[in-house]
Amino acid sequence: MIDLATELRLLAALRGPDRGVRDAAVAELHGRTARPLYQLCLRVACDTMDADDAVQETFVDLLRGIHSFRGESRLTTWLFRIAIRAATRLRNRSAKWHREGLDAADLPGDDDPVAHAADRENAARLLAAIAALPAAQRAVVGLAAIEGIAHAEIADVLGIPVGTVGSRLHEARDRLRALLAVRREPS
Repeated sequence: MIDLATELRLLAALRGPDRGVRDAAVAELHGRTARPLYQLCLRVACDTMDADDAVQETFVDLLRGIHSFRGESRLTTWLFRIAIRAATRLRNRSAKWHREGLDAADLPGDDDPVAHAADRENAARLLAAIAALPAAQRAVVGLAAIEGIAHAEIADVLGIPVGTVGSRLHEARDRLRALLAVRREPS
């Protein structure tokens, strides 16, 4: 996503006195991270509007707290941590625990209508199953399986041991298999 040298450059710009440089750094950071942050927030909040709001809150919180960032982790790790907290706050505030907020832009597409319908149905089933996972498992699935982030970095983002990342991911996959198998059986 972003190499360490770029993160350090962006961090210096974000902390700097020049508003134009700071605004450019925010725009670059947003451009490089908005999509993975949105995907993560969607998995945690389970609502497209809440995911959008969580990404916005993430950048507001970033700007508010940039001077208190101690640099004990990478900037992007800290950003993912902020996003998880924002999405969790919104999910807890929201009564939207169902999947009706998803639209076609959130699901894979295809020019073939039959394939598109099957992809859409499978994606909707998978998203509904992910939404049924406990928050801790949804966060790990969002970071590992969807964003492809390494277990060590996920541990850093979530503030948990690496072994816990592996066990949560294993439990989430088992639970997803069970949820998807139950939904496949004819009524």
